[in-house]
Amino acid sequence: MIFFHTADVHLGAKPDSGRPWSLEREKALWNTFSKITQDAGRSAKLLLIAGDLFHRPPLRSELNEVCGLFEDIPHTHVVIIAGNHDFIGPGSLYQSWKWPDNVTMLSTPELSSVYLEDINTEVHGLSYLQPEITSSLLDDAAAPHDGRRHILLAHCGDANHIPFRPEKAVDAGFDYIAMGHIHQPKRYKGIPAAMCGSPEPLDRTDMGERGYVIGDLTDSGCSIRWVPSATAQYTSLTLKVSSETTTTQLLNHIRAYQEKNPSYICRLKLIGLRRPDILFDLDMLLDGARITDINDSTVPDLDIAQLSYEHKNDIIGHFIKQLQMTDISEEKRKKAMEYGLRALMEDFN
Repeated sequence: MIFFHTADVHLGAKPDSGRPWSLEREKALWNTFSKITQDAGRSAKLLLIAGDLFHRPPLRSELNEVCGLFEDIPHTHVVIIAGNHDFIGPGSLYQSWKWPDNVTMLSTPELSSVYLEDINTEVHGLSYLQPEITSSLLDDAAAPHDGRRHILLAHCGDANHIPFRPEKAVDAGFDYIAMGHIHQPKRYKGIPAAMCGSPEPLDRTDMGERGYVIGDLTDSGCSIRWVPSATAQYTSLTLKVSSETTTTQLLNHIRAYQEKNPSYICRLKLIGLRRPDILFDLDMLLDGARITDINDSTVPDLDIAQLSYEHKNDIIGHFIKQLQMTDISEEKRKKAMEYGLRALMEDFN
């Protein structure tokens, strides 16, 4: 029996809000989830959604859109739980929503289940009714020995969101444990369990590839494989500068890099020695390429002897002389020299 396992889709989120590509990323969340459902409808009997389908309690229009996707795959069972973002709080539309016939939401805060007779599979799970659950609600979960296949659907994984280690459930009788909440995918060696990760990255902390799980349940066990699905990838880019480097040169380099890697959204780090009178225009870089943030770790290439000679009759030379005579550590002297000369040279120029 083929199944798909996804979670942390976060429909309705606005990744990198305020940046030029934010709307593109918002649409990508929907487009990627739509593709997953379509692929499931072609090849899978079961689609598991392990929480946080939405970024917050869903709007009516969003639920209508999702139900349209599920109605397009009538021969695939869909089982959903609510996570900590789309929790079933007061006034949540989840409480009264009419799902398509092929969809079941396990909406109680205690473990419940649905038996899908045509595939002889029972799916167990619980939903969040508030943003945090600190109790280990799944530690005692177990599947009966009744000839059915049993799957545990869980939104879990840290101290504030159902602490749970699937290693503890080795003897609990589940054929597969489908987990969500942690956006980084993880497979557990020797255990039929996986944290599928988010199908699209949500922000700059979601580094690396993103995707979902396809599994196959047979009489001999469960085999799974992870499938990449994301249209974008957050990555780190480190550039080394020299005393000749300009902001325009940096921007051209970044653009060339992203042309070769069009899915990349970069976290930029600048290192190396720059001219003492140069401060890179970070706003120009942020506005000119797909960059989320910049760590400028460059240091001025200070030739103290040359500066002292060239400015021996002005305030810069006087500052260098006084600082060299000051009784402080070499590290503090270096920092004071860097910041002081930067300020003085900006004024001087």
